[in-house]
Amino acid sequence: MRKLLSFSGLLGFCLLALAGMASSAVAQNTAPGEWTWVGGSSTLGATGSGWPGVYGTLGTPAAGNIPGSRYGSLSWTDNSGHFWLFGGQGYGSAGTGGPLIDLWEFDPSSNEWVWMSGSSAGSFTQTGVYGTLGTPAAGNTPGGRQGAAKWTDSSGNLWLFGGAGINPNNNEGLLNDLWEYNISSNQWTWMSGCSAASFNSCSTFGVYGTLGTPSAESNPGARSGATSWIDSSGHLWLFGGWGLPVTTNLQYFGYYLGGLNDLWEFNPSTRLWTWMGGSQESDQAGTYGTLGTPSTGNIPGARYNSATWSDNNGHFWLFGGSGYDSRQYHGQFNDLWEFNSATQQWTWMSGSGQEGQTGVYGTLGSPAAGNIPGARESAATWVDSSGQLWLFGGMFLDSGQNIHELNDLWKFNPSTSQWAWMGGSIADPSYFNGLPGVFGTLGTPAAGNVPGSRLTAANWTDIKGNFWLFGGLGMAGLPVGATSNYGDLNDLWVYQPSSALSLAATPPPVFSPVAGTYTRMQLVSITDSDPNAVIYYTTDGTAPTTSSTKYTFFITVAGPETIRAFAVAPNYLNSAVVSAAYTLPDFSFAANTSSLTVLSGQTGTVTLTLTPQNGFNTFVSFGADGLPTGFSWSFSPATITPSGSPVTATLTITAPAATTMLHRNSRPLFPGSVLAIALCCFGWKRRRCWSMPLLLLVSAMGLTLVSSCGGGGSSASSGPPAAPTYSSTLTLYASTGQLSHNVTVTLIHN
Repeated sequence: MRKLLSFSGLLGFCLLALAGMASSAVAQNTAPGEWTWVGGSSTLGATGSGWPGVYGTLGTPAAGNIPGSRYGSLSWTDNSGHFWLFGGQGYGSAGTGGPLIDLWEFDPSSNEWVWMSGSSAGSFTQTGVYGTLGTPAAGNTPGGRQGAAKWTDSSGNLWLFGGAGINPNNNEGLLNDLWEYNISSNQWTWMSGCSAASFNSCSTFGVYGTLGTPSAESNPGARSGATSWIDSSGHLWLFGGWGLPVTTNLQYFGYYLGGLNDLWEFNPSTRLWTWMGGSQESDQAGTYGTLGTPSTGNIPGARYNSATWSDNNGHFWLFGGSGYDSRQYHGQFNDLWEFNSATQQWTWMSGSGQEGQTGVYGTLGSPAAGNIPGARESAATWVDSSGQLWLFGGMFLDSGQNIHELNDLWKFNPSTSQWAWMGGSIADPSYFNGLPGVFGTLGTPAAGNVPGSRLTAANWTDIKGNFWLFGGLGMAGLPVGATSNYGDLNDLWVYQPSSALSLAATPPPVFSPVAGTYTRMQLVSITDSDPNAVIYYTTDGTAPTTSSTKYTFFITVAGPETIRAFAVAPNYLNSAVVSAAYTLPDFSFAANTSSLTVLSGQTGTVTLTLTPQNGFNTFVSFGADGLPTGFSWSFSPATITPSGSPVTATLTITAPAATTMLHRNSRPLFPGSVLAIALCCFGWKRRRCWSMPLLLLVSAMGLTLVSSCGGGGSSASSGPPAAPTYSSTLTLYASTGQLSHNVTVTLIHN
């Protein structure tokens, strides 16, 4: 039964054909309505085992980095316009297939990926590390999964719920855990649901409580393929999916599963779930009411893998999916629904209340009341700057349960309730598995380019209104001689709708004070007339980017300086780069030598030249750092005031005198004296008068002999050893209250 595909991680569904990699290229100046292949591979590779990810160094972007082939990933756009990708079913760094827990960030301005957290391995043992409920930690991470629900809150933090993957018991299954990822701290926080520690005692079935009443015990059942939105209050909304209700209808592989149409709200402030509508039971038929008319009794039928949007009014939209129609028949739909979270009413807006409908394409690019996409699930979606809804690809099943994937592109205008077919191929039942992609030249837009048919691709919208598409399960290009090109993909595409070209540019920033010549230090502010604009600037002469310094406070300009800045605002193109050059009085500072030798007890001098610039006429004082102990210095004059022409000052450095060392004879007389006395005493009692002179003579000779033999070597003096030579680096300063310049001089001394 086709419904099992939506939780392929649960049932082990794995199509092991692959997408590869190519070096990335930035798509620029994309023509309206044209696709550009900007990264990843156009083929599945020769081995058929999946393209591995190139992870590089954790936290370091690089042109060669790219996630491995995958489908069912989660994708977000943060407040800076960067794209985020988590997990899915695919291939890690070693080319091993399985659920993934890697988190990636992509900067569309540089076209570079950076691996931010999680393991680089693809494995069927990728369980989560939950930590403490509500407490962020560096080691926390959700387990490997695909088909989870997702949100981005007003702070730019990322949220996910459930999905199909590796449960806390290290088995394939459905999950009901809720996680938050803080971009600033790069940390995950487990916020609700069952964890590894609580899995055996925690219910993964839905705990509904009282309709409309938040409760600490309430929690949606485990599921994949749910629909998700976030409202203007920052509350998270969840609808349907394939999973575990409160009661049991169907049993597959030991799990009680079914299509769901329950509606939930989560308040991040209270961390409480509230059951807001729909049934506690699975496989419910839809209640459509009257086309275009909201009603409290309306409710879409149980479904999963629907396409979703939020419009500029904060209303939620849902298209198609797989589930149960108004007759409780199972299949894919092409019905479009709008939900008003303020009134909590559903409105059936277009399409059929019965499954299995084919599309009505009309004329390419022309909206019409009769146009409608065919039934499908797992399509990619975007919202343009005008609040129009865009839909790409997806999958439908024919009556024989054969898979057909799509690459048609559609646009829906909520104000007219009309669809327009914008590109790609008309669905044809003979296209088993869909159509291959037409990639063209990497980085070059062309009218004939189109991604291959696919489902569960990752998708984003950049700050300029361009649509981005990555990976999924579907068709790569078809190289000469290839017999198959269906599998996991890692190709990256960008599409620029006409609305992106029609976007106005963000107003350019304004400098205050304006550029010009000033007589004293300035505090420069940068403002923009768009209150939502973010300003980036540089002061080193380079062009600013979104990686440059973000303006938050005054910039101190104490000397000649050029500030370059631009502004970025939601739903607008980036502003032009503007510059402001400030000219202030200044001076240059130079020494007549880069090294100075000063001998012990002597002096040396350095001549310093100060040249005024731009009318500088303020007094300057001098200073020095790095002078060795014992040395002294003085500047003459101690301060100086230029008056339109270069002026000089003299630095005098005096070295201390050398220390005098006393040298003693190394051959002491004590041993010879002792010998003489001993000889005199020897035989004192037996001496005769004639022998005394002889004894004194012998003693004197012995003393001479001992003294001459004690030291050995030459008796000539070699003088004191040469003094060692040292060097020190002196930093010489010339400064006023606002400006300071310095030079370095190497001091050589001994």
